Amino acid sequence: MFKLFLFLLTFFTLFSCSNDNQDVNLQKAIKNDSSADVNTILFADPQVIDSSHIVIYPLILEKTTYGSGFSSGSGERTNYWNLLFFNTETNQQHLLSSDKKIVIFSINTGESSSSSRDTWIDRIDVYKDNIFYEVIAKDYNQNNYLDDNDPTYLFISDKQGNNFKQLSPEDYNIKSWTVVKGTTKIILQAQKDNNNDKKFDAADKVVPMMVDVTSGKIAQETFNQNYIDSLKSIMTKVWKTERK
Repeated sequence: MFKLFLFLLTFFTLFSCSNDNQDVNLQKAIKNDSSADVNTILFADPQVIDSSHIVIYPLILEKTTYGSGFSSGSGERTNYWNLLFFNTETNQQHLLSSDKKIVIFSINTGESSSSSRDTWIDRIDVYKDNIFYEVIAKDYNQNNYLDDNDPTYLFISDKQGNNFKQLSPEDYNIKSWTVVKGTTKIILQAQKDNNNDKKFDAADKVVPMMVDVTSGKIAQETFNQNYIDSLKSIMTKVWKTERK
């Protein structure tokens, strides 16, 4: 299943331009002609952040239509090479990242999450000042593309699109993530390429991780190896078949 559909949290999806039904692959076009200039910038539908004066314009990298319009399995898959943040009050604009090759699969502001609907006054809401992104940022398998076969990382920025940084560790593929309610912590399920075959699949184990977004640190594995080894011993002891 494509990473675009892996989100556990309620989210909104960045939709591509409604009037353009043609498939787009700027990544492939630039790779095939590295000397060519991009002759157009493709804007997806803008998204207003928290009904504020900040508007996000996703910049399309790839858009693919799949299936039949009459099939429940049909649809459109779009990813982005960057996001343009525009301040409607000051007319200032800037990119989420101006020096990094990235593919953005999702953006999550928490506007539709259950935590954002809570009414208790003293709650801690990690979405109040932050936006989260699922991003490919490394050509892990060295095929000269950033695609589904490379690890997905969790990134964060503030609501103005500044301080864009990676939260999940290098070379771990994020399978899922969720905010621990009432805290600034995020728990993740992540894969490491244990067999070094340059793929992230069923052969690679999933490990729990956690990060506090206020710490400035990268996510770490939740349980150390000594504790994992003790779990193995307990499982063996409990489930070992007794010889008669």
